[in-house]
Amino acid sequence: MNGPRNHTGHRIGEWHHRAKLTDAQVAAVRADYESGKGGYLVLSKRYGCGMSTVRDIVQYRTRWAA
Repeated sequence: MNGPRNHTGHRIGEWHHRAKLTDAQVAAVRADYESGKGGYLVLSKRYGCGMSTVRDIVQYRTRWAA
């Protein structure tokens, strides 16, 4: 299977070739942030991505379907 695609036919979420996090990790980032287990810096180090990536995930700017 080629994975889910958006309305223009491009791969989305963990199926995108440049995705660093799985959908499960995205859900975990949101859960950790909401429960107060860390801020952007702590979570970015824990999950191996940038602070801006964590911010965008937490604020639903990206990976909103995950």
